[in-house]
Amino acid sequence: MKIGLLLYPDCIPSGLLAFSDLLMAANLRTGTAIFEYSWLSEQGGTVSCSNGLELATKELASECIDGLLVPGAWRDQTSIQQKEDGPLVKAIADLDRSVLLMGYCTGVHLVAQTGRLNHHPATTTWWLQDTVRQQFPDVQWQMNNTFVLNTGNATAAGVNGYLPIALALIARLGGENVADDIRKYMVLPRPVQQNTPFQELPLLLQQGQWMRRIFLWVEKTPATRLRITELASHMNMTPRTLGRRISAITGYKSAELMRLIKLNQASDQLIGTNKTVDTISENLGFSDDTSLRRSFTKLTGMTPGEYRRAFG
Repeated sequence: MKIGLLLYPDCIPSGLLAFSDLLMAANLRTGTAIFEYSWLSEQGGTVSCSNGLELATKELASECIDGLLVPGAWRDQTSIQQKEDGPLVKAIADLDRSVLLMGYCTGVHLVAQTGRLNHHPATTTWWLQDTVRQQFPDVQWQMNNTFVLNTGNATAAGVNGYLPIALALIARLGGENVADDIRKYMVLPRPVQQNTPFQELPLLLQQGQWMRRIFLWVEKTPATRLRITELASHMNMTPRTLGRRISAITGYKSAELMRLIKLNQASDQLIGTNKTVDTISENLGFSDDTSLRRSFTKLTGMTPGEYRRAFG
């Protein structure tokens, strides 16, 4: 299978580089060149990526490929669609229908513009859900899933969305055991198939510096000391004014938002570490582990242990 790794101005190349390493690992593990890859762009030539890295590419239309991987870029809801993307989108759309189109993070938006996702299940980064549902109503968006693979396309959420795509392709061509071996030997995280109940927090963080100040204060403050009056004082506002503004931006009451942020910290430690619930409770300043367990179960519908098994 020959895969094109697509570059475009200001894209994030790290996922493509990691993706190519995984393909090389599959070839080494099987002792067979089951994958080939090439660096492509709309017009060919040198492409300047988001981090200043410049890579030489071939013209997309000049290469015969079986699949194309489209990465994301440093874009938000206001810059997700740019008029400069028009020729690139057309070049992708002009590819033979047999080419597997794969996109992750904001790269899914570029793939969706080609119309090749219409009437197919797909996913993308959580904070884009309102935008993509409005702009591409013919796509069967499955935002609770982090990865969706169809016959003609594959989509994934987040800047590490290349990982489930790569492992799925390796499993398809090399076998499940080869994909499992590569994940274990390269110490890769096991891709999570569904978003956590905290998936909307990145969207709230994009609401501006004011909201980020709230997040930072809550994260640094022990759970037992979280008070609306203390937060209001930190933000130089009255509790009433603070509550109205938080509700207008997020739809949450002040206390609900603080609880969500603090429990998200617990979620991160449950997923990313082997710390006990008692240790996590102490680290985050809960009165005891029973308090953390009760609050966490009420919010997520799962005990910390169940949550860790599902997402860790």
